This record gives sequence, C-alpha cells and structure tokens, in this order.
Amino acid sequence: MIGLKIKQHEDHIKLLKSQSLKLGDSILDLQVNLGKYHSAKVDNEDHSNHQNEEETTGQILQHEKSAAGVLCQLKTRHCTQASHLTFTKDVLGIVASLGQLEDENLSSLLSEYLGVDTMLAIVCKTFECVKALETYDKEGHIIKSSGLHGLGASIGRAIDGRFLFLRTFNV
Repeated sequence: MIGLKIKQHEDHIKLLKSQSLKLGDSILDLQVNLGKYHSAKVDNEDHSNHQNEEETTGQILQHEKSAAGVLCQLKTRHCTQASHLTFTKDVLGIVASLGQLEDENLSSLLSEYLGVDTMLAIVCKTFECVKALETYDKEGHIIKSSGLHGLGASIGRAIDGRFLFLRTFNV
C-alpha cells in the first residue's frame, strides 16, 4: 500500500517536471516574440507612421455596401442632417475608429484578431438605437426602406445584407 502511494507520487513528480519543462519552453518562445515585438516597436517609432482618424475613415468608406460606410459618409458629408436623426444620437461610433491604439503593431494585431466584420461593427449606447438602425418585418426580413438601410439607399449607398452591432452597458 505504501509502495503504491510512493509510485503515484513519483508519477506525479514526473508529470509535473515534464509540464514544467513545457512551460519553460513556452516562456522562452514568448520572450523571443516579445523581443521581436519591442524591436519592431522601436523601428515603428522611428518612422512614426501612425494611422490617423482620416485614414481610418477613408478605409471604412471603401466598404461601400457596409453599414459602417454609410454611417461614416453620413457623419463626414451630411453632418448637420446626421445630428437631427434620432437613431444616430446613441451611436458611439465604429469599432475601427473607436479601437485605435497608439502602437501601430498592436492596432494591426487587434484588427487582424477581430476581423473585418467586427471592425466594421457599429457601437451603440442603447438597445433602442440598435432596433432603430435595422428593422425587420414579421417574417424576420430586413425592411430596406427604414433605419440605416433606408438612409443608405437615400444617399446612394445601399447596404448589402445585415451588419454587426455592439451595445455597451453602463457607458
């Protein structure tokens, strides 16, 4: 009985040692990656090629049939009309604009991780805003003549399909 317990403890020690070695290797890999990141960061600071808000807006506008593109065009070219629309008052912005970071590498990593659809998601303060931006009929089809779809069609930028929303809490 005691011999069996000793054997179990020895097996656990072997397992823990192998896990410790794997963790050590992982830590070394992370340190190498972190070193590469820091050296790239120094290079980027020398070039100071940070993406500004206008460049981000330009990239969003390139997605012509997206809700984010419609919203950007509305805010840049029809600003006075946009401020009078009730459903745009609770729109905080677009993830790509709101999620900019000082570090270009981190911004690139974040956008790559999130993907285009999420980067083009519209961030709203209220659920009422979400409901107003995209409305549906009783069968669950999008009503293309109302909300952001109707607005896009009226300014010559019809939205193709559905789009993502993010709703914030306690903002």
